[in-house]
Amino acid sequence: MTRPRAFAAIIKDNYILMTKHVYPDGSFWTLPGGGLEAGETFEDAVIREVKEEVNLDVEVVDYLFTGQYSHGEERCFLVRPINDKEASLGYDPEVGEQQTLKEVKWHSLESMKDDLHVSRVLETLKLIVLEGK
Repeated sequence: MTRPRAFAAIIKDNYILMTKHVYPDGSFWTLPGGGLEAGETFEDAVIREVKEEVNLDVEVVDYLFTGQYSHGEERCFLVRPINDKEASLGYDPEVGEQQTLKEVKWHSLESMKDDLHVSRVLETLKLIVLEGK
């Protein structure tokens, strides 16, 4: 099954917002995002997914990069909140009661610089992470 997806880089004061997904066989941190719905643009999808997963209203600032994942194309966007609301745990309406989304946290760019997507965000934005900063 092919399903394009969009995800967001939300950066504030050298921290990046990430979501934790927990499955029976393990867990991982990732940038908020998910699959496009029928007729939806990548930009519309990233705005909707951020609202669903971390309860933030955002606007797209810039397209960052395109990659591939197991179900097709994925695009990353730099987004910014459009109000002063704090991020909080949302939900994934596609999975109903079997929620895998368990936590939302601001991680330092330094601590996540080796993450697949975060490293590409840093590279694209030409951000240099200094050890211990």
